[in-house]
Amino acid sequence: MPNRFFPRLIVALAFAASASPATAAVALRGLLFDDGGPRPSWFERYQDSRQGPETIDKTSQTFKVDASAALDLTGIAGDVRVTGGSGNEIRIEATKRVRHRSADEAKRLLSELRVEMNNFNGRVEVRSVYPRRSSSGDRGFSGRIDYVIAVPTGASVAVKSISGDVIVSGVRGEVRAETISGDVGVDSAPNLALAKTVSGDVTARDAGGATTMVLSTVSGSVIASGLKVRTLEAGSVSGNVRLSGTQVERVEAKSVSGNIDFDAPLLKAGRYAFTSHSGNVRIILSGNTGFELDADTFSGSVRSDVPVTLRTVGRSDPDRRRGSSNRAIRGAYGDASALVSVRSHSGSVVITKK
Repeated sequence: MPNRFFPRLIVALAFAASASPATAAVALRGLLFDDGGPRPSWFERYQDSRQGPETIDKTSQTFKVDASAALDLTGIAGDVRVTGGSGNEIRIEATKRVRHRSADEAKRLLSELRVEMNNFNGRVEVRSVYPRRSSSGDRGFSGRIDYVIAVPTGASVAVKSISGDVIVSGVRGEVRAETISGDVGVDSAPNLALAKTVSGDVTARDAGGATTMVLSTVSGSVIASGLKVRTLEAGSVSGNVRLSGTQVERVEAKSVSGNIDFDAPLLKAGRYAFTSHSGNVRIILSGNTGFELDADTFSGSVRSDVPVTLRTVGRSDPDRRRGSSNRAIRGAYGDASALVSVRSHSGSVVITKK
């Protein structure tokens, strides 16, 4: 498996820390390989000839815990997969992987690439510890630690990584999943608080929360379905935001250079705000909840296929109720119990019904 740590780490940390979100997105896209497709074969051969074959070592440990257990993992490079299940144990399997030109040095580095695991009254902490330099004076080496972890279904989970994918499924306690360079996916988690990355996609399915859920990326898309939460904040700088089948009282969805798609019913007294700078916004409504509509765009168009009673319409006949195409529409549908606010600078806005 090609190592992604060092080129991604340098770029992601530098721009995430000091640059604006838009600048970071451009830099990440311009300098990093696209993980969606295969890398050039010459690059594979170059890495193998320079760093040598991969050396692997596996370690595992099991901790007895109670129903209020918690997992706190901090990784550097490598994928993390956490699954909730029955029982009262946290089972951790860590796979260390190292590449180096020298086989002896690879083994030594593998021994120094450590996994620290501790249990503090049911709170299991896992840390990846990297050697600072090899005996030859080389400061860097191609190494990673992949984790596969099983926790009790009621445990809370907090994962932070720098380079690698983070996947959490079937966990009923609070979930917080973060990485800098990689995808984040959360499934069947009724208490999801945060899913965040800088360079990668964020996917959430059949998740919920009592207060606020944050789904965020800089360079990638946010895709969510089957969410049940009071407040949802979903955003991307360079990517799309797609929300479907949600039951959310308050939605704040933003994208700078991507499209926003919302395909879900509105809730009475709900508040829904959609903002895109250079992308389109499409809202597909189901159900009969009434809403107040405030939508405008600077250089695109706004069209409502829903028969709203118009209060202000830009550049259009104010008596038209359906199929209007303008740069601004303000009006109401039904009892206007929900509020829908849409802003786009250079994209189009469409409101329609199933």
